[in-house]
Amino acid sequence: MLFALGLAPGFYQLSHPAGLSLGPGNEMAMEARNLVENGVIGNSFRSMNTGPTATNPPLYPLFLALYTFLFQKPVMIVAAVLITDIIVNALAAALLPALSAALWGTPAPGIAGGVLAIAASQLIPSWDANYTQLGLIGFCLLTLHLARAREYSVWHGTLTGVALGILFLLSQVVLLVALPWMAYLFWGRHTRPPAMLRFILPLLLAALLVNLPWLLRNYGIWGEFVTRTNFGMTLYTSNNDCAEPSVYQELASGCYQATHPESSVAEAGLLKNLGEPAYDRLKRAAAMTWIRSHSSRFLQLTLARMIQFWFPVPNSPRYAAYVIWIITLLSLPGFYILLQRRAPAVVFLGTILLIYPLPYYVVVSAVRYRVPVLWLSSLTAGYFLTAIAPRRWSAGFNAPPAGIAGSRVTNPY
Repeated sequence: MLFALGLAPGFYQLSHPAGLSLGPGNEMAMEARNLVENGVIGNSFRSMNTGPTATNPPLYPLFLALYTFLFQKPVMIVAAVLITDIIVNALAAALLPALSAALWGTPAPGIAGGVLAIAASQLIPSWDANYTQLGLIGFCLLTLHLARAREYSVWHGTLTGVALGILFLLSQVVLLVALPWMAYLFWGRHTRPPAMLRFILPLLLAALLVNLPWLLRNYGIWGEFVTRTNFGMTLYTSNNDCAEPSVYQELASGCYQATHPESSVAEAGLLKNLGEPAYDRLKRAAAMTWIRSHSSRFLQLTLARMIQFWFPVPNSPRYAAYVIWIITLLSLPGFYILLQRRAPAVVFLGTILLIYPLPYYVVVSAVRYRVPVLWLSSLTAGYFLTAIAPRRWSAGFNAPPAGIAGSRVTNPY
């Protein structure tokens, strides 16, 4: 039912396609087209062709390239990507009850959180955010299943490592969720060191091997083992004399166009001459110099971005941003109740909510940065809604989840 309901917002947005584009200015889409046309992930900027790139992880551009190759006509490519995005969002919401049941013994918070997640879902075809969210939910369910079954074999460690490696190729920030989650699974269940090593060593090796082709490719181009080369340029675009808190404000003022290779011929030319890793280091150093000499302005920008991470600047569709505001507000008392009840994974949730946003507090805000961990806030908000619901209303949602025959679920409410 959640999956079916989750399709509705996507098809509504599909019928109101303002801003839903894969045209020029969308870096990953441009990389995908260049891959199909020239066989290289590169030329991601409109200002000029800069050659091979590692400014973005490769997996989502590869996905877009596959659709570009299969459907060829631009309208068909966009339609296929958008429909896939709709399905991904619906799946993410539909999996929350299973995760809730696995964590807290009842699907009720996941059902309530799934409804909230559906209301906040939006199509972001030019970025990987929705796919990263679904991948993290799937990763947590997979590893939680292995931990509950005490399946710490070499094979299961390898399987988990492959999953983590694939997620890393989608977005490096997954480590800020996956590593605390793995710590929760091991230390929370008092796993013995031999079993832990038997699982972790193959995990690390498998994750490295999955990423090895990307690392070797980048080393062959620039002589450096790099996974991504855009943090420095993003930091500089976000912290300079014309900087504003959000990317939308910077686009409106022209600051983004003046300081980023996407629109600036001067910056793109410098990037091409230096090479991406060197250019990224140069811009990181320039941003740090500006931050040290403009500490008051940097503090103002950072505080504004902290607020905007949790309460995103409304963009099309505006209602989705406002729903995220509601989720944030509901998640605060939900987290407090989880703490009071010493619920499983509450330390994990708190750790993620503390460390995941840190990189995004120092760069221009955008709603897509919140999406990969929105499911955590939705679950916590759902926990609060279920906790305050009348007992006879919530009891109907506390039945054993489908597929767990004969199990008994305790109602914690």
